[in-house]
Amino acid sequence: MNKILIGAIGFAALVLTGCNEAERLASQVEGTWSSTPQMIVNDAGSQATMVETINFERDSAKTGGQVMIVGMVSCTGSMAGSDALVQPFEIAASAKSTVTGRWTAIDDDEIMLSLDVANMSVAIDPSGLVISSNVLTGSTQSDPEPVKPQVAAMVESALKRQLLARYTSMTKLDDVKVKDNGSVLKFEVGKTDYVYSSQNPSASLVK
Repeated sequence: MNKILIGAIGFAALVLTGCNEAERLASQVEGTWSSTPQMIVNDAGSQATMVETINFERDSAKTGGQVMIVGMVSCTGSMAGSDALVQPFEIAASAKSTVTGRWTAIDDDEIMLSLDVANMSVAIDPSGLVISSNVLTGSTQSDPEPVKPQVAAMVESALKRQLLARYTSMTKLDDVKVKDNGSVLKFEVGKTDYVYSSQNPSASLVK
C-alpha cells in the first residue's frame, strides 16, 4: 500500500512539474515576435523574402491559446511575354500573408501548433506591383496596366503555394528558448533554426 501511495505521489509530482514547466515557457513566449528578412524563395526565376511576425496569446489554460502569424513579403522575378506585353518582363511585388490557429506549450522547450492553413490569406499590394517590360534598361516600353491583375493573381498564387507548404509543416517548435532578458525567441522547425526579436514593451525585463 505504501509503495502504491509513494508511486502515486511521485507521478503527481512529475505531472505537476511538467505543467509548471509548460506554463513557464508559455509565459515567456506570450506576446509578439518579429523576424529579420527570411528567404522563402530563391531560384533562377524569382526571389522572395519575408519579415514574419508571430503573436502568441494565452487563454485561461495558461499553457497556450490563439496564435496569429503575419508575413510581409517582398518578391522579384521575371516572366515570359504575354499578348499585352510582347517582351519578357520583370516584376517587383509586395504582399501580406495571415494565418491563425492555436498553440500549446507541452514542456519546457516544445510548443505544438495547429494552424488553420485552409483559411490562410495572401494579398498582393496593388500599389507595390511594378512591371518593367525592358529587362535591360528597366524602362516600360509597352503599357503594363492591362496585365497587372493577371500578374498579381499569378504572384499571389505562387506565394500561397510556398507559404502553404511552410505553415503545413510548422506543427511543432522544438528547442524553444527565450533569451537575453526576454528579448530574443529561438526555436527549430525540423532542421531549420529561427530567431525572432520581441516587440513587447516589457522585453527588457526578466520574465
